[in-house]
Amino acid sequence: MIEINVYLTTISSCLIGNQTESFSIGGVDQSTTIDENNRPIIHGSAFKGALRNIIREQEKEGKMNETKIFVRLLLKKILEKYKSVRKTEKINRIISIIEEKYNNCKAEYIFGIEGINGLPRIYCSDFRFSECKNMNMDNYFFIETKNCLVENNGEILSNPRTYRVVKPKVVFKGMLWLNDMFLVDIEENKEIMMAVESEIRDALLKFNEGLHRIGNSKSRGYGQIEIDLD
Repeated sequence: MIEINVYLTTISSCLIGNQTESFSIGGVDQSTTIDENNRPIIHGSAFKGALRNIIREQEKEGKMNETKIFVRLLLKKILEKYKSVRKTEKINRIISIIEEKYNNCKAEYIFGIEGINGLPRIYCSDFRFSECKNMNMDNYFFIETKNCLVENNGEILSNPRTYRVVKPKVVFKGMLWLNDMFLVDIEENKEIMMAVESEIRDALLKFNEGLHRIGNSKSRGYGQIEIDLD
């Protein structure tokens, strides 16, 4: 079982979730998603998607090898499971998918594979508001206007867009976990699990280099974060 507590601090303003608010004159065009307490929230799917991109890039650089080994072990186990049941058209199709993924294994399959149920994978909680550094605890947002130039019948027009974004220095807390249900009782796989966790932690810390961002409108400078673990 891998469990990693993650503290996420906004470094730039962040537009996260791209929630569209009811139209009102002078209102914002796009707004960060909020929770039931009107606080900003980062959905686990958004964070996991950004982390998946990092792991994909890491693998292209020749890294994440232990994670690939681990995924291949999982695929082998689940393939054995499907081959042991009565064959139907659906089961044969799933077996075909698993065999293809096994032969062309990628580290990013640690997040799951479409069409294959029951494969242990990384899960990610929503990131809930934890604290605001050096500011009022209820003061989470900026209202920002960004200009966009559009062409209309050969004429260049200004089309300003208004966003409600999370301020810098807002801290969120979430968690990643993976339950290796197929391998948990196998002593020799404990070392592999430790190596996988190390690679995932290294990938998480790549956010701190400033090149990888989360949320929407990254091209407008949004989404830089810093990660602290445990």
